[in-house]
Amino acid sequence: MLSTLTHLFLPHSSNNYKAKTLHISSLSTLMILVMLSQILITIFSRVVPNVLGIATSITAEELINLTNSKRSEQGLPVLTYNPVLAQAAQAKGADMVAKGYWAHTSPDGLTPWTFFKQASYKYLYAGENLARDFGNSSAVVNAWMNSATHRENIMSNRYREMGIAVIHDTFQGQPTTLVVQMFGTQVSSVSITEAAEAVLAEMEAPQVPVIDSFSLTKSVSISLTLVLLTVMIIDTVIIARKRIVRLSGKGWAHLVFLGILLLILIGIQPGLIL
Repeated sequence: MLSTLTHLFLPHSSNNYKAKTLHISSLSTLMILVMLSQILITIFSRVVPNVLGIATSITAEELINLTNSKRSEQGLPVLTYNPVLAQAAQAKGADMVAKGYWAHTSPDGLTPWTFFKQASYKYLYAGENLARDFGNSSAVVNAWMNSATHRENIMSNRYREMGIAVIHDTFQGQPTTLVVQMFGTQVSSVSITEAAEAVLAEMEAPQVPVIDSFSLTKSVSISLTLVLLTVMIIDTVIIARKRIVRLSGKGWAHLVFLGILLLILIGIQPGLIL
């Protein structure tokens, strides 16, 4: 037992002074097992959707408060909650779940404005933010604020009201949480002069550059991984050409590990917004 543990986890003459778990064969086996487990979990969750699930702490009330907090920080008036807009947002979310699409416009051509009209909300201005796969309300609003177009909706002087729907359901075969945020200003609520002033205020307001912290961190991580991969490839080529023998191996295991890490970094997402 002790000799087996030593062979697996400690440098020893039995493993060429390199722990067996760091050998390419061991790493490859581990990667295959991880991928197979993910595939099995995905299949299982689709076959028995009620067994596996996710837990989120996203609520419409929190999203409204956080949105208005961001506006207040910039000296903007808070948006009033409108149940008709919330009804329109709920209908849009239900439509996405029923038809399995993730877009502002449905496959059959329904735009966000269709749901405003179906809810009998006569708007002068209207906008929509979408989000999915986030675990809490703060993450949703932060993601919106880090996106120029979504931030523009949240910070717009044109809007007076807001409605939000938070839908916990199975979407595209996976349990998730969809968030639909709708903004609006009713035709009867503002005069033409007020509407013109709101537009001019937006045009004249200085644009503050938005730094997406997640994208920045992701870019730095990918860059560092690429540098390490490049250095290791060069080192491997030199060692091979000069026929230098290393007891610890040729570094292929590290190349595989870094390559997989790079793919993970490229594919990783904090959630999706639209």
